[in-house]
This record gives sequence, structure tokens and C-alpha cells, in this order.
Amino acid sequence: MMRVIPRIPFLSALLVSYLPFLAGAQSESVLEGAVEARLISSHSAIAPGQIFTVALDFQIDDTWHTYWINPGETGKATTLELTLPEGFKASPLQFPVPKRFITDYGFNILEAGFGYEKEILHPVIVTAPDTIQPGDTVTFTGLANWLMCDPSECVPGKGQFSLTLNVTDTPVLSNQFARIDTYNNKLPKKVDWATTIALEGDNLVSTVVIPEGAFPKNADLKFYPYEVYQFDQLAETEINEIENGLSFTTLKHADLEAVPETFDALIIAEVDGHKAGFHVSTEPHSSTTQTEVSSGASEASTAADERSMPFGGGIFGILLAAFLGGMILNVMPCVFPVISLKVLSFVGQAGEDRKKVFAHALSFTLGVLVFFWILTTGLLIVRASVGEVGWGEQLQQPAFVIGLIFVMILVALNLFGVFEVGTSLTGVGGSLTSKEGYGGSFWSGALAVLLATPCTAPLMAPAITFALSQPAPFTIMVFTSLGLGMAAPYFLFAIFPKLLEVLPAPGAWMEAFKQFMGFPMLVVAVWLIGVLSKQLDVAGLQWSLAAVVLLALACWILGRYTGFDKAGSTRSKGRIAAALVFVLSVSMAYQASGKRATPSQIQIQDVIAAKQAEGKNVFVDFTAEWCVTCKVNERTTVKTEKTQAFFEKNNIELVFADWTNQDPAITKLLKEHGRAGVPLYVMYSEDPDKEPIALPDGLITFGQIEKAFEKLGK
Repeated sequence: MMRVIPRIPFLSALLVSYLPFLAGAQSESVLEGAVEARLISSHSAIAPGQIFTVALDFQIDDTWHTYWINPGETGKATTLELTLPEGFKASPLQFPVPKRFITDYGFNILEAGFGYEKEILHPVIVTAPDTIQPGDTVTFTGLANWLMCDPSECVPGKGQFSLTLNVTDTPVLSNQFARIDTYNNKLPKKVDWATTIALEGDNLVSTVVIPEGAFPKNADLKFYPYEVYQFDQLAETEINEIENGLSFTTLKHADLEAVPETFDALIIAEVDGHKAGFHVSTEPHSSTTQTEVSSGASEASTAADERSMPFGGGIFGILLAAFLGGMILNVMPCVFPVISLKVLSFVGQAGEDRKKVFAHALSFTLGVLVFFWILTTGLLIVRASVGEVGWGEQLQQPAFVIGLIFVMILVALNLFGVFEVGTSLTGVGGSLTSKEGYGGSFWSGALAVLLATPCTAPLMAPAITFALSQPAPFTIMVFTSLGLGMAAPYFLFAIFPKLLEVLPAPGAWMEAFKQFMGFPMLVVAVWLIGVLSKQLDVAGLQWSLAAVVLLALACWILGRYTGFDKAGSTRSKGRIAAALVFVLSVSMAYQASGKRATPSQIQIQDVIAAKQAEGKNVFVDFTAEWCVTCKVNERTTVKTEKTQAFFEKNNIELVFADWTNQDPAITKLLKEHGRAGVPLYVMYSEDPDKEPIALPDGLITFGQIEKAFEKLGK
């Protein structure tokens, strides 16, 4: 004992001197949805010429997963663009042995994919040049993209990382070395086992010559392809022993018509929970284990993108999110007035036969889809012109806002009975009454889409954000799914007409209810006028409202002098007078829309930097006057006394980034955080070098703000 005690102070001093190197081997964490990501290193200090590992570290929430090289038909492989200091070389991003996920969405819809849950490290093997000198520091920056899914939705995520390491004469292990070493051992081993592939009927048969003792006889074997469209990934693989090896028989993918020119597969041998992976190929593996990174981008990104799905991957998850988001839109306050009118129309249809009810539902759906397609086409045209576009950007244009106000006033006056569409506008597109109201159902769907544009329902944001960054066909598919989701509830009445029986019986109350629903339309118009007040100067706002008055006058003339109780000459004069006043109102509105308010010269980045320079953390609320979800969040969370007290206690400055008008600086930050529009909420540290933390999409809670601040301090 007496000999041991004197050594303790020496060992303690040695440990204390070692700790500074031990800790400095990771970037700041980025919290994106269900994944917390960071860049870590096996060494906190490296030596000239050393080989070491940098790894992308994912901590994944329960029930969620990320994806392998072969992500399945609805996933997307994780990518990392790693920018290296001069002279450094790096391997592609590595993927440890995955597991297979089979998700049951109900209605006999199954999805298979390969990936990771709970936690995963993706290593990159890095070689330092001999030219670096002790005493230097080197910095690695990375941009990672991934797709995270749970059984109900898929959300794209991304993170930017910066990792700085010291250069010393002798390398120093980091506190992440053991974890990284564990995952390095989970990487599949490339083996030159003779492999052939053949197409036998509807099956792909792979034969592999396996050396004796490569893995125990009692090992549980799995066989996964590296490419997507080769196996039916829901099918099980039949494994049989053959001379000198094994054969693997799997149902081929429906789109596979010929034997693949090359074939790569992963054999997983599991014994007592320990998995070993063997990468086999019909072509000999290259002996090169490291590749040079050119222009700061890892070749792993290109390889992974080539394996991803057409249109960017995650098709089913994104389409499902869009469909469900469309359904939820029906209960958003923007769309409520139209929905109430549609329910009223179903009351009127209660006595009609099933075919007519179905035809009305189909007409409504067609109206929704046509106007979603028109909106999508407009967004694609803008994207082609300026390179990027966001959801709701059309509301940054005063002309569009004035147009919506016109629509609201027209609908309100029609509901009040000032004029009748069926009798006074029969010349516009043919008589709607001759179609037994189907035209009315169509335009109800169109109006619902117009009113939906300021809203972002839960699940919509990730779907639209992802869709607007993809090729046009996929963008159209997502918005079509969104429209189908929005129209889906009305098909319930068509498919199950018994539901009509729970609605009140038709009666005189319907006329009173119809007139009453004109007031919500006026409320929407007043709200839109508030939006306009942020976009136009005083003169522009006044002239816009004058144009609205002229529009009302045109409607009054139409209703007063064009009814069938008037003489033919009176009706003709009335229509001409109404048309002239209407044209005058549109002309006045167009002129007013150009009288823009003086834009702010303050850049949001400068505001954030100034607050950080004052030693403050910053919570940025990316909002817009026309964003209903933003206003709900402000009232229920951001501006509450509880939140304000939390901000004051933790030295957090609340900053609003107003996107009501076009602002390239705000658009740039939205894009950096992977968002196509508002709302967005980001917590910035007082330390500018720390990565900011973005809150989840949609409605937010006080707890999420607390969690973001806690993550910021780690």
C-alpha cells in the first residue's frame, strides 16, 4: 500500500494534463427533427502522416430510423460532403451493417427499407499529409443530408458541422475513440469470394463460394442487395448450401427484366447478437481503400445520390405526409368558411341519389386539383426564373393579395344575395345552373385552395419543402397528393351516403346560414387588408380599398339590374355598366399594387450578429403577416408571459424575421435550414461559432423552446 499511494498524485496530474486533448474532438450538435447529429473524431490531436477516423454521429429518437446505402424504394441514403484541409485525403462515407425495416401503413400497404435506429456512426477514414506541423490546427467542415422516418411520416434533415483538431508530434486519442472503433468493426468487410448471379423465372439466384470457417455454421444469415431495383425487398431470401458455398434465391424486383451487369450484396452472419458483414460482388473489389476528396466534396455524396430514388427518394413517405397534411388543411382557420359552405351543400344534397352526391364530390375534387396544379405550375415557373421558391411566396405579391380580397368580397356579396351567380353570370363559362350545381362544387374546391395558401398544416411543411427542391414531376405528384388529401373527407359523403343522415334536414334555416357565412368571408378580407397594409404605402392601401368599393358597386349593379324580372334592354345595359365598373376596379387595383412600402434595409444576419456581439442568445421567429400558423404560435407560445420570462431569465433576445414581403436575406436563411417557407423558429447561441438549433415544423410548444436552448448549451 505504501508503494502505491505516492503514485496517485502523479497519475492524477497526468490525467488532468491529458483531458484538454481528450475532450476537443467533436463539432457542435445539430438537432433536426428526430435526429441529433454531430461530427466526431477518433483523435483530438493528430500527427503528420497519421491515419485516423472522422465520423458522422446520429442519435435517433425512438420509433424513427435513418437509411443505409440501399435505402429501399421509399428511403434516401445519408450523405456527407466533407471539406478537407489542404493535402488531406478521405474515404467515402462508410455504412455499418444495417437492419431491415418493414413498415405496415394499413390497407395492405407495406414498405421495406434498410437502415439504422437509436444510434449510428458513419465513419470516414482520413489520412493527414506529412506537411502539417506540430502546433498547427486543422478544421474539417461537413454538410450532411439524411432522411428520417417513423411509421407515420418521413422528414428530410440536414446539418452543417465544423470540427477543429490540434496537430502534435504524438497523436492523442479522443473520448470518442472507443465508440468509433466499435463502429469501424461493424463495417462490412470487402471479400473476393467468387460470386455469380442468374435470373431463374421470377427469382434472382446468387451463388457465393465461401471459404471454410468464414463464419460459424449456426450463424443466422441475411442477404441484402446494395442496389434498390434488384430484389423484391419485401420477399424473404431462401438460403441453401451448395458445393463450396451458398446459394441465395430471392424474388426479383418487378421492374427487373434482365440479369444485372454487376451485382453487389451484403451477407450478414449473426451469432449471439454479434453481426459480421461481408460485401460480395460479381466483380473483384478494388484494393484502394481511400480516395482523394476534390473541391471539398466527398465522393460518397455522388455514390449515395446515384443509389437514391428517382426525384430525390422517400416517395411514399413524402406523398403520405402531403395527403395527410391536405386532410388536416380542412380544419385550419383559412379554409373553414369554404368548408362550412360545402357542408351546407351536402345538406341540400341529402335527398338526392348517390350518383349525384358522388358527382358533386368529384367536381369539388377536380376544382381542388386543377387549382393546385395551376399553383404548382406558377411555383415551377418562378423557380425556373429565380432558382428557388417557397410555399406562400405568392402572398408576398400585393396583386395576389388584392385578388384574394376581391374573391372574398365577391363570395360574401353572393352569399348575402346581392347578386346570384346562377342567374347573372350565366355567360361566364356557360350556365352553372344547367349543370345542377356541379360548377358550384368545382369553384368551391378552387376557392378552398386559394384560401389554403396562407396555411401550413402539420406534415405539410416537410413534404412541400422537399417537393419544391425536386424535379417538376415529383413536385406535381406531391401537390396532387396534397389536393387529394384535402378533398378526401368529401368523398366519405359520396362513398357512405348514410353519413348525410346525421346532418340537419333541409329547411329555411339554410338560407339564413348561407347569409351568415358571408361574414367569415369578410373577416378573411379584413385579415388580408392587414397583410396589404404591410406591403403598400398609405396611398396604395387607400386606392386598393377604393377598388374593392368599385367591385362591390359592380356586383350591386349586376344584382339590381340584370335579373329576369327586368326588361331585356335593362339587363343588357346593366351587364355593360357592371362590366365597365368591374374593369375600372381591376385597373385601379393593379395601379395600387405597385405603390409598395419602402423596404427595410436591415439585414436579418446583421441583427443576429449584433445581438450576439452584445453577449445575448437569439431566438428568431421567421414569420409573415399572412401566415396563420405563425400567428397562432405567436399568440399561444412565443409571446406568452411564460416564454417571455424564460427568455429574460436565460439572456435570450426575441427577434422577428418578417417575410411578409420579399427579403432575400430571410429566404437564404430559410433555405439554409431546409425550409421552403414560414414558420421557422431558430435558437442562436451568444457564441457565433456554435451551430443554431431549429425547432420542429408547424405548431410549437414552450417545451420545444426549452429543449432547443438546452441543446444549444451542450
